[in-house]
Amino acid sequence: MNEINLKVDIKAISVNKAFQGQRFKTKECKEYEKELWYQLPKRPKIMGEIEIWFDFFLKNYARTDISNLIKITEDLLVKRGYFEDDRKIVKMHLSKVKSEKDMMTISIKKA
Repeated sequence: MNEINLKVDIKAISVNKAFQGQRFKTKECKEYEKELWYQLPKRPKIMGEIEIWFDFFLKNYARTDISNLIKITEDLLVKRGYFEDDRKIVKMHLSKVKSEKDMMTISIKKA
């Protein structure tokens, strides 16, 4: 498998809302991870270096810092087995789009 395309009907959680202090995940973060886990279908792992695209469709577009939306989702993609490690990401493409519904699309391909 050299490419994975996903559509997820959930708003990405900001890293700002993910932790209490420095080490403990918030209830909101745990719920986000659980819901995202169930929405992500099993796919074969892409080995080696990858490129990844995150397109965030947001109702609260103006108040959202796009860079804060990546980390928790990225870590869960690794846990779910889509790619080996986030250190294997060599190029990342980000966009945010004003939308009536919160959701995201994610594409991963071999670099």
